[in-house]
Amino acid sequence: MSSRDFMLRGIDLRGLVIMDAGTGAANTTLWLAEKLKDAGGGRIISIDKDPETFPDAKRKLGELAKLVEFVEADLTCMPQVESESVDVIVCHATICAVNDRPLKAVKALAEFTRVLKKGGWLIIDDEYPLPKASKPEEEVQVGRWQTYKAVAELVGGEHYTEIYPEELEFAVKLVGFRDIEWKKFEGPPLSEEAMSEWKEEMPEMINKIDEENLKVAFKKAIERIWKKYANQGGIFPPYYVLRARKE
Repeated sequence: MSSRDFMLRGIDLRGLVIMDAGTGAANTTLWLAEKLKDAGGGRIISIDKDPETFPDAKRKLGELAKLVEFVEADLTCMPQVESESVDVIVCHATICAVNDRPLKAVKALAEFTRVLKKGGWLIIDDEYPLPKASKPEEEVQVGRWQTYKAVAELVGGEHYTEIYPEELEFAVKLVGFRDIEWKKFEGPPLSEEAMSEWKEEMPEMINKIDEENLKVAFKKAIERIWKKYANQGGIFPPYYVLRARKE
């Protein structure tokens, strides 16, 4: 079973109100709109704190945009969305971004509880934390992500904080969910696009470090990781899908 099949397993989407919790590039919004169209209709509320994502999202959706309401809001505070007005929330690769400070994700989970109808579904998929490589294919990703986090900490920047599914399960239960289940999936090959973006972004961040020796050390680390990727490739970290229902 694919991760997407697992996400929506056993849910009749016909006529439902679905929230895409984190519009981003709108790939999830598009997928959900296609599923609703196939099911015979419904409505999507696509949430993002950056409204500049919405014009591109609408162009990507084309005719399916008529099924979508785009709402500018932070997932930790969504007064624009009425309480108990949503049937399903899908939060794809976003809960780690919300969790840029300790326990901040819990605020988002509390908001999800508020806007969901009783018996409504919460579906979260995100990267499984990978603090160290357990096999050679993971070495590049671990080095790439650890250097980014280390530099971000040094220059006062933000970075995502992944949540173990066991801990997310505990938090979800605390805020009022039941029937909780999760499944782990293997990560896909690490793309050259992702690696190139990282390689281009890191020098700008590194140059903000005050200590010259640290700048040199990090720049050397970037070159080592890039060379390893060129020689052996790599894979993205594993990810998981968690499903739960509001009590």
